[in-house]
Amino acid sequence: MLNRWHRLSLQVKMTLIIIFIVGVSAGTTEWLEARSIQHTVEANVRDAALAVGRSVDQNVTSLAQLSNREARTKELEKILATLPDLLNIVLYEFPAEPGESPLPITSAGPTELPRQEGAPDLVQRVREERQSLIDFANREKTHRVFLAAPIFSRKAVVGATYAEFSTLQMDEALESLRQASRNRRLLTGLAIVVAINLFLYFKVHRPVKRLLTAVESVSQGTMTSVIPIEEQDELGELAGTFNDMVRKIREATHDNAELTESLRAMNDSLQLKVSEATAEVMQKNRALAHTNELLSAAQRDAARSQRLSAIGQVAANVAHKIGTPLTALSGHIQLMAEDPTLSTESRQRLETVEAQIERTSKIIQDMLLYARRPEPVRSPLDLNACVAECIALFRPEFDRRKIALVIEWSQHVEKVEADVQQLQEVFNNLIENALDAMPAGGTLITRISPHAELEQPDHRTWIEVEFSDTGCGMEAEQMAQIFQPFFTTKKARRGTGLGLAIALETVRAHGGQIKVDSNPGKGSRFTIVLPTDGGSR
Repeated sequence: MLNRWHRLSLQVKMTLIIIFIVGVSAGTTEWLEARSIQHTVEANVRDAALAVGRSVDQNVTSLAQLSNREARTKELEKILATLPDLLNIVLYEFPAEPGESPLPITSAGPTELPRQEGAPDLVQRVREERQSLIDFANREKTHRVFLAAPIFSRKAVVGATYAEFSTLQMDEALESLRQASRNRRLLTGLAIVVAINLFLYFKVHRPVKRLLTAVESVSQGTMTSVIPIEEQDELGELAGTFNDMVRKIREATHDNAELTESLRAMNDSLQLKVSEATAEVMQKNRALAHTNELLSAAQRDAARSQRLSAIGQVAANVAHKIGTPLTALSGHIQLMAEDPTLSTESRQRLETVEAQIERTSKIIQDMLLYARRPEPVRSPLDLNACVAECIALFRPEFDRRKIALVIEWSQHVEKVEADVQQLQEVFNNLIENALDAMPAGGTLITRISPHAELEQPDHRTWIEVEFSDTGCGMEAEQMAQIFQPFFTTKKARRGTGLGLAIALETVRAHGGQIKVDSNPGKGSRFTIVLPTDGGSR
């Protein structure tokens, strides 16, 4: 119930309160007026009834006069004729013995004298109480009032007057009066409720509604809401205060917008300056990184030159001191192999010795090649054709070892300035290593594509050649050393450990680099990245 009351609007609440107050006031007034009218009517009836009793008592001065039936009848009829509301009137005589019932003497009225019935209780009580008694108990139902008045003779109660008065006309008039009064109060209350509601609507509800509408508009960001001031009362003062508040908020919002716009402009300018400074710093950092890279490359080249010079001197000395004897030994072995009397076992031994001499000669030649690497003789080279020639060289070996070959050519790569022979040696070395890594077969993927790596400081065009196998792979410790001279992961007598070292130096001489990625048991991927200008810058 309280929740339903709280959900009602203010106007409905005030209307209900006014109706309640007016209703309670009208009901209270009607009840008080009804009580007053009832008391007045009962007083009038009482006075009329008592007047009848006194009139009869005054005309009876002795018991003989009371017993004079004819005289008493005329008197009662005369009284009945003068009082239209008097219905019946009966005279009773009290016997000398107190216990006996009163005896009716005479009566007047349309009702017959109740001789068979005993005297009313009201008559009995008059003898005991010695005063007039009026009974209003059932007036609302019967519309009658009953009177019992004593008749005295020498201060003794010798009889009683019993009368019945009709209050029907009076009650009907009283009810009509009450209905008229009730209608009048209803109309008056309705007029009061309507008048108060109209006053509250025009003086309270409508200004408050305007204020609420303006507050809602302001809460939604509309700062142009203004409440018209119609009265100079509290609501008018509240509307004026609200208008001042909205005006100040509007001015503060405008100032804040200007300040925000100024701060945004300053922020944009600051961001622009920071961006320009950052771009300048990044450009300088890139230039510095490029310079450091060039310096590091120069230092590496100097160290490499020193190392190669030392290795070259050692290799030349070794080649001079070992190469000549090996050549002589190889010639003698060949002459000995031509002896027809040589046994098969001896001939196999001579072939083994000759193979080792050739291997030793190959090592010496690789050392000389590594130490005295000639400068690349650059010419425009189609990497697709170069790689295709290398693959064609090893294709019988692929078939023999059951190695599947997957080639992804690219028709969108430019030609590179490079030494054809040196790059073929690099590609052959990588293909040969892939074959050795897949003794039980596998897949070799060769891919040629434009290099998609970003952040190239010199904005040159790069091309990458990738060789990916599904062989045994390498550990991280092995990958860190594979480009070191004389380091090899192959079995004994399968390599000199100079192939990848020579390949790295060749690629660097062309301005490129070699990347390697390998996982044990999953294979290895070698990626050669070359600039199209062949590193001639």
